[in-house]
Amino acid sequence: MEPKDIRILYLAHYAPATPDAPLPTGVRDLVYAEYHFKVFQILKKVFPLTVSCCDPGIMLHSDLSVDYIFSLYNRMPFRNSEVFVSSVAEYHNIPYLGARPNIRALAEDKHLAKMMAKYAGVETPAWQIYNVGAELKEPPFEPPYFCKPRFGAASLGIDESSACVSWSAAKNKIKELHALGMDVIVECQIKGVYHTSPVLSNFGNFMYLPCIAQHSMLDSGIVTYEQKRKIAPGLTREIVGDKSLQLQLQSASKKMYPLVQPLDYTRFDYIVEESTGIPYFLEFNVCCNLGEHSTVSQAAKHLNIGYEELIENITFSSLYRSGLLDDTFGKQF
Repeated sequence: MEPKDIRILYLAHYAPATPDAPLPTGVRDLVYAEYHFKVFQILKKVFPLTVSCCDPGIMLHSDLSVDYIFSLYNRMPFRNSEVFVSSVAEYHNIPYLGARPNIRALAEDKHLAKMMAKYAGVETPAWQIYNVGAELKEPPFEPPYFCKPRFGAASLGIDESSACVSWSAAKNKIKELHALGMDVIVECQIKGVYHTSPVLSNFGNFMYLPCIAQHSMLDSGIVTYEQKRKIAPGLTREIVGDKSLQLQLQSASKKMYPLVQPLDYTRFDYIVEESTGIPYFLEFNVCCNLGEHSTVSQAAKHLNIGYEELIENITFSSLYRSGLLDDTFGKQF
């Protein structure tokens, strides 16, 4: 098919109702609304038959009449919602952006993702899981601990109280998260700086972008949901200048990325221990932020890749993988 003939359904929380719809007003995370509008504009420019919708319930229609689904939905207000779009797309037999439901589920479960890292020979902090209703037995490793939701992304449920100097403090945090219906993973807390390693499928020629260090002004360098959504201040990012560390991080990502194919783009997250310089894998994200201020965009920009070029590469690569295109149309990096 030609790009002009491909019918794309664009799904996002702030997807515009019409091509000329104005940005919403009074929303808490305006940066995300701008991001979702910008991606739609890029898609509409290259794929004129693109239609947009902010209601994921459209996936339940019996006849979607589209060739491809470009979804930026990371979660919806029901359990295990992260696999909803990909699972229903599989039911309709319509290609889509991202990864198959089994890989999406793996990424959303930090416990299983860490098991994959261990299989790949990548260091990861010791951990214990505490599902809702489970007995709260002390983990087989010493404090300090780091408590966070077992499932989900974007640091939802994480704040300064996630860093626990004792088992007593950890139990309180676990109970707090359990009260919200969240299963919990408790890690041995690594003191250091968070880093991320973005990767593009790039038509099957995997491209490991420059890694980025993330510095938070909060205690223990904790990065919160509000900081990532540009709602709260105190988070800065910079390209990793240490070539040796860059190679270590990308080497770890290269061990894991082939294990989670097909996957159009991702971001592997690590914490680099302050005292040893050792990177420890934390999680990977199938539907990470692709906005202009995201780490993926920042890493691409460091290689002189423009924002529109980045979105087009990811989209064309996914369409190529799905068999809807038989040419790269010059979008391969």
